[in-house]
Amino acid sequence: MIPLLAGFTQFAGWIRKGHPAVHRWMGKAYVLTVCLVTGPASLIMALYANGGVTSRMTFATLAVLWMGTTVMGWRLAMKRRWGAHREWMMRSYALTLSAITLRIWKYVIVMTFAPPPMDTYRLVAWLGFVPNLLVVEWIIRRGRGRKG
Repeated sequence: MIPLLAGFTQFAGWIRKGHPAVHRWMGKAYVLTVCLVTGPASLIMALYANGGVTSRMTFATLAVLWMGTTVMGWRLAMKRRWGAHREWMMRSYALTLSAITLRIWKYVIVMTFAPPPMDTYRLVAWLGFVPNLLVVEWIIRRGRGRKG
């Protein structure tokens, strides 16, 4: 819950600009939680995921990408490269939101197609985060085009 809540506050301009200390503290809570608690726990849980090797590889990939994008965002903030920092943290938060989107996809797929449970699990493992990353990449690139 900490990454979901802390991350949500990070993209509110009025917090970033009007309350920079809150932005920094919430950002630190986000990074520390992802990199030291939930990310490593996700990687361990991936090793025991239902759905066999496919699901285990998927969730391990998600965990590594989540921690990696978060570390990149943090490192860029330390270098005061704010534009790149924002882009990497957007990627990180897109991966954080996979906890929600996975469940939405599961509901939609089960209600629409009623596939066998293990097939659903294997499919939503990927759908939980890949579309999120595609959308955030589109948003980032669209934003770059407007600045240029």
